[in-house]
Amino acid sequence: MLAFSDPQIIRMAREDFIPVVGDDWYERRRQDAEGEFFRRVSDAAGRGNHDADGGPTRQSIYCLTASGKLLYAKNAGQLPSEMRKALRWGLEAWNKLPEAERRPGAIHVPELKPDPAFDRSLPSGGLILKTYTRALRRTAKGSLEPADVRMGGVRVSPQIDHVWITEPEWRALVPAEPKVGQRLPVPATLTQRLCRYHLVDSTIGEPVFWTAKQVRSARFNLVVEQVTPTGVRLRLEGTALLTTHPQIRYADRGYDVRLLGHLDYDREHRTFGRFDVVALGDSWGKNPIYNRGPKERTPLGVVFELSDGQTPADRVPPQGIRDRDDYLPRRALKSPE
Repeated sequence: MLAFSDPQIIRMAREDFIPVVGDDWYERRRQDAEGEFFRRVSDAAGRGNHDADGGPTRQSIYCLTASGKLLYAKNAGQLPSEMRKALRWGLEAWNKLPEAERRPGAIHVPELKPDPAFDRSLPSGGLILKTYTRALRRTAKGSLEPADVRMGGVRVSPQIDHVWITEPEWRALVPAEPKVGQRLPVPATLTQRLCRYHLVDSTIGEPVFWTAKQVRSARFNLVVEQVTPTGVRLRLEGTALLTTHPQIRYADRGYDVRLLGHLDYDREHRTFGRFDVVALGDSWGKNPIYNRGPKERTPLGVVFELSDGQTPADRVPPQGIRDRDDYLPRRALKSPE
């Protein structure tokens, strides 16, 4: 969210509040203590109408106490000015509470058991890639530069997401007996995941993922560039065509993209130390959710880099894993025979 790039908002969140981030899609659906707590607070803010499928969005900025008393709430959107107001009004309401309610330790929170249907955890031994998606534009000289995409008058920064790669998948990226010049395909499950959930335009809001049928072509291969006793260097090459119609000229949305990357595998520690990939191509079509987007082909770039997963932010699940069984099919969790 653009508002959280504002220095004053960052300071207030750190010094005046205990910031907690939750995905509304999960919180309004989960059937556990956390879900009940969230729905009770959002009901108090007039964001209710819960039904069996989760109901309409309850997304908002909520200022509340540990006991669940609502102080202030507003769907502040992207505007820093609106976010600053929400935080100031929430803080004013907090300061008016009796001291007994504001005292540290006033509320004891027991250990919570999450609803397994909405619990998303990285598979054991899996890798995390961090992704950055940015709209680009071609200059008069033919070079590329960031496009001036704005929401609410504020320039949009690169959009961040994560890719989860299972242990069987990343192990399959390295030949058992690597030789310079050797070529091997990227596992089909990983290729499909990258295409459907990460080669998408998220620069104007909630992305619309591709269906399996809309992946018209996808060829991702690895080439062994260097082999030493301690490591293997690989080059990733790929192309993909993603369209809403089998014939490009009739597709109202699409992405025609090439990928190039470099991967370094540590043979001693049996892990990757580098996983840098750039995807660049022409994207077109309106986002169906917002009815916004370029009709003509415009360049879109996606960058992938290895994450160590050490911070809570780096462990945020991929957005596409809401549909867990589709994002991580069972065959991706099994070692190749």
